[in-house]
Amino acid sequence: MAGGGIVENPDGTTEGRDPRTLPEAELRALGHEPMSAQAAIRARCLDCCAGSPDEVRKCTAVRCPSWPFRMGRSPWKAKRVLTEGQRAAAAERLSLLNQRRRQAADHV
Repeated sequence: MAGGGIVENPDGTTEGRDPRTLPEAELRALGHEPMSAQAAIRARCLDCCAGSPDEVRKCTAVRCPSWPFRMGRSPWKAKRVLTEGQRAAAAERLSLLNQRRRQAADHV
């Protein structure tokens, strides 16, 4: 009898259950924790490279579907481009935040 995330078919073969149908508690019992798909790909790349981030970086398996994502970011996701006004507003917010941090540190 198969167990956990595995189903035994009438012919004796086994297959993995559809994880979309498993309750969260059962997924956790199988050792899985919630994570993004990108984090799962990165974890798989680390597993493939014996836990070495340096080996993930050096990976030459360019035909692997995970290869473009191995560094923990999607190369397909558009980079955010800020307008000059948005950049100025962000700089102002950062300046105010740093000022408040300095003031809080002075009062400690």
